[in-house]
Amino acid sequence: MKDDVYMRTEPVSALQDRMAQDEPMTWSFIGDSVTAAGWHTFGHRGYVELVNERLRELGRRADIVINAGHSGWQVGSLQSDLPRIALRFSPDVVVIGIGINDTKNGLEGLAPFKQGYRSVVERLREAGVEHIIAQTPNGTLPTAPDHVVEHLSAYSAAIRKLADELDIPLVDHDDVWSDAPESSWFHWLGHGCHPNAAGHRVLAREIFRALNVWDPENSRTCGLHIP
Repeated sequence: MKDDVYMRTEPVSALQDRMAQDEPMTWSFIGDSVTAAGWHTFGHRGYVELVNERLRELGRRADIVINAGHSGWQVGSLQSDLPRIALRFSPDVVVIGIGINDTKNGLEGLAPFKQGYRSVVERLREAGVEHIIAQTPNGTLPTAPDHVVEHLSAYSAAIRKLADELDIPLVDHDDVWSDAPESSWFHWLGHGCHPNAAGHRVLAREIFRALNVWDPENSRTCGLHIP
């Protein structure tokens, strides 16, 4: 598996500088059922909760981490509900996790998906959000819904391009999962496209690496076993 850090140096440095300050931060995670982390984790922590715990380990106990993930959501859902799920909290950081459900719209849905994603980022910036992080979706099994199997790679590619065009950091889960042996990521999914507890540890690991806080030797959160 790659050890690359997928976020660009400049945005990461700015966020790391902000995290080095004592002033509390508000983190808003917006997205679909993977972000929500219900059902297929069987009560275990999802990746957002693991990020929260890692921040506490780092001494950022006054930070607020908000999980506004909703099952079934597409990028249009983020557009219509952005004030309620993010803007009302005046977040310092917004982490976007969307795309799996948008594959229902096929390849013809790529153009409106990109337009909607761009709109979300622009509105966050207009509201004064300083740090916006994009994510590609996790990998999926062949048993995932047909529309996911057929179109997820195209939507992940669109997110990569958007992150580049909008100059926002990207955590490329799809690339990481694609590079992992099938014998590994087969154990990361509780359903064709829904990560289980182990899968959420993988998602959290890549965010930790991106934020340069991956430290399995000294962190209990980072040291959780990943099959």
